[in-house]
Amino acid sequence: MIKSADMRSRGFSAIELVVVMIVMAVLAVAAFIALDPYKEIKLHAAAEKVAADILYARGLGLSTSKWYGVTFEADPVNRYRVYQIQGASRTTIENPADLGKDFVVKLYEYYDGVMISAVNIGGGSQVEFHPRGIPYSMVGGSPLAVTGTVSLEYGGITRTIQITPDTGRTKIE
Repeated sequence: MIKSADMRSRGFSAIELVVVMIVMAVLAVAAFIALDPYKEIKLHAAAEKVAADILYARGLGLSTSKWYGVTFEADPVNRYRVYQIQGASRTTIENPADLGKDFVVKLYEYYDGVMISAVNIGGGSQVEFHPRGIPYSMVGGSPLAVTGTVSLEYGGITRTIQITPDTGRTKIE
């Protein structure tokens, strides 16, 4: 005959195993959320979008022989818009990815937490392209003399989009 003390020392009961599995699952989910392995991917995708939209404004200027620009509003607003310049007015253009809507990108909402942490384009927060693709900080001013930057941040990681003087090309650092 087996004694009751021996039965208890043979293993775990089904309830104990289920409780341990639940605790491990909760800890795994918490670790996954805390580590967020997609931080780098999300931030890079946001930087690629901003760089592409800057180049889109430049391309519009080259193809239409008109002035176009992009203006940035850093944290807490976290948005930018693409516009056409006619005289003293700046009219937001239609978003080619969402026809019928203005080309305004709310970065924090669009990329779930990505922020515009800093903007320095010739001392301002906008870049405007001459019909030949040359970047200016403002129509009527002089072309960019130094590289303009737009910095994005997410989860403690930063990416910077650089706008080169003379050509207006972009580079992500």
